Amino acid sequence: MADPLTVGVVVAGTLRLAAEAVVKSAVGEVVKDAYAALKSKLSAWAASDVAALEQQPSSTARQAVIAEIVDGLPPAEQDALRKLAQVLAAELEKRAPNIIGLDVGRLKALQAELGNITVTDGTGVCIQEAEIGDTFKVGDISVGSSLGKR
Repeated sequence: MADPLTVGVVVAGTLRLAAEAVVKSAVGEVVKDAYAALKSKLSAWAASDVAALEQQPSSTARQAVIAEIVDGLPPAEQDALRKLAQVLAAELEKRAPNIIGLDVGRLKALQAELGNITVTDGTGVCIQEAEIGDTFKVGDISVGSSLGKR
């Protein structure tokens, strides 16, 4: 991928994070609207690449292509995309603590068995009240996305 400090890398990375969150339906309308605004603006130059990244958000190759396209735009267009990416990133950040992998208000079970729980910027399991009377089993849980360094 291009230099991590470029506008293109910021835009592509933010778009990836939002695409993952939107696909998982882990976000509200404010994030979806900010995502749509960035996606719409970026699609003027990279519509097929944006659509491909939406289908495969973890594709570093697609992110690199989008970053390269953005970095090749005039400074005014880069600035407009950077601002949209900042708004989207801020909205994603606000909602990150609200992501919960397993949220149980009251649990009655004799035994509890949980699978692997992977959490990035969220809560893996939240059980408010538990009375173990029988076996409680949960498979693997993944929460959030791999945000890397921030």
